[in-house]
Amino acid sequence: MLTVALPKGRLLEPLVALAARHGLALGEALASAGRRLVVEMDGLRLLLLKDADVPVYVEQGAADCGIAGLDQVLDREADVLRLLRLPFGACRLCLIAGEGAAVREEGRPLVLASKYLRLARVLAEARGLNATVVPLSGSVELAARLGLAGAVVDLVETGRTLRENGLQIVEDWLAVSPYLIAQRAAFFWKGDEVRALRRGLGGLE
Repeated sequence: MLTVALPKGRLLEPLVALAARHGLALGEALASAGRRLVVEMDGLRLLLLKDADVPVYVEQGAADCGIAGLDQVLDREADVLRLLRLPFGACRLCLIAGEGAAVREEGRPLVLASKYLRLARVLAEARGLNATVVPLSGSVELAARLGLAGAVVDLVETGRTLRENGLQIVEDWLAVSPYLIAQRAAFFWKGDEVRALRRGLGGLE
């Protein structure tokens, strides 16, 4: 049986729709799950996890495969295989600040708020920003609006939340999409099952 870690957040609904188009009935299994976090169907064991935990479960072998955003994989430096980029949920990881804010003043350290502690720090350093990252787990944009941080690093899909809160994108830092990921050993030992899952999500051989 192949164990697959699924994210409970914004990616789950389009994932179910994609699978249905390719004959994989994830939706039927999940609809009957109720509040269960482990669901079995047709040779698959589905784990329903927080988005950020999916790469951890896969890397550590608690799941053979998973669906995770590139942001989560890179932030955790997860040693996993990226098998298939999925055709939904594309967004950008951006440096965001209040309108007119100066985030690159010479010699002035910048305080960034983000859910992505490692990734925000690495990307800031790569762009020559002297930055300290403050960890937040939700409503990150509010940190810039209230002055908790000089800027934030967060995902942007449509930009509507930014506009409604008087914020703007200062720089695009990383294009992000969800991927089908796999644990390295599982890909070796369960290759047929993994490839069947990839086909069920529209991937080619």
